[in-house]
Amino acid sequence: MNPPSLPGRALAVMRAPQLVSPRQYLRVAARCVYLAALIGTVVTMGIPADRVYQAAWIVAGLIAFAIDRPWRGHVRVVVDWLPLVAALVVYDHTRGIADELGLPVRVHEPVAVESWLFGGTVPTVWLQERLLGADGERPGWTMITAVVYTSHFLVPWLLAALLYLYSRSRWAGYMRRVLLLSYFGLITYILVPAAPPWYASEVGVLPDGVGRVTGFGFGVVPIDVGTRWLEAQGNPVAALPSLHSAFALLVAVALWPIARRGWMRALLVAFPLAMAFTLVYGGEHYVVDVLLGWGYVGFAALAARAWEARRGARLAPQISPPARAASPTSPSRAGHRGSTPARTPDIPPRAAPGSPSGTAGTAGRCRTGSTPGTDRAGPAAP
Repeated sequence: MNPPSLPGRALAVMRAPQLVSPRQYLRVAARCVYLAALIGTVVTMGIPADRVYQAAWIVAGLIAFAIDRPWRGHVRVVVDWLPLVAALVVYDHTRGIADELGLPVRVHEPVAVESWLFGGTVPTVWLQERLLGADGERPGWTMITAVVYTSHFLVPWLLAALLYLYSRSRWAGYMRRVLLLSYFGLITYILVPAAPPWYASEVGVLPDGVGRVTGFGFGVVPIDVGTRWLEAQGNPVAALPSLHSAFALLVAVALWPIARRGWMRALLVAFPLAMAFTLVYGGEHYVVDVLLGWGYVGFAALAARAWEARRGARLAPQISPPARAASPTSPSRAGHRGSTPARTPDIPPRAAPGSPSGTAGTAGRCRTGSTPGTDRAGPAAP
């Protein structure tokens, strides 16, 4: 009986049931459970906005989407993220120090600078007067500004999770800049507490009616509920600089080397500009706050690069170059390195005419000269 042909064997393999390994079942099950839990939490409790809450979901997702890796890999995820989350939690808890130090809150100064820059006009007031209805009714595209504004609470941390999966070195550099940017902003909040436009309107520095009109919650949360949440969670003296605009620019800068296509880079350029418009129009920040936030991104990048260059220079001497293999024509270790003696051919001495060790002896030495383990000139003549 002849064996089946090659097409027949291939068809038999295709018809055979494909066995799925238990690791694949575990991976799919872990991802489904994680996504179901996340969706259920968002629907019932809202979008995670607390820093620890967000970090817990990110770390859980990193573990769930690679559940079949060795346990040491899961421990490394926790060890990598824990110090960074702790530093950001310290930032969140110390952000309100400016309220307790008793430093004067700058309310008139930002308005004066804004009016000087734009010829007596405050852009927030100008935009709300022209884009809002006569009774303060928000336009139909408020959902777009709500999506842009809410992205500040999610996009930087989702990008951190993706960079961790893509390249740990890129993730480390990105998180280093996140920490520097956050603490640069914190120092400014403490030393120069400044109020946003909506606060200036409440105390009578700007015209009455300037409010927070960006919306919040990706259009799912009602605008009034989102505004109350922002008022409860926001810091009224942390307007200068705008970290919303700063993080939008940082996200664009971090993704720029990865974005290869023109439309991707166009989106990256549009994202910080859309965030700037949303913040100024929505009464959250002045234009000068946005510009200073962008400048802080540059300061954070310069500080991070200086630290990385110094660290690289410090680690460089610890890496020794590989040893060079000795050349067969190099001199002995006892000799002078700079002078290589000329190599002379191994020519046996000529025997005197009539000597019994003449041509025959020379031929014998030539025949035995290639024997391994013997001297290249051959054994001594008998």
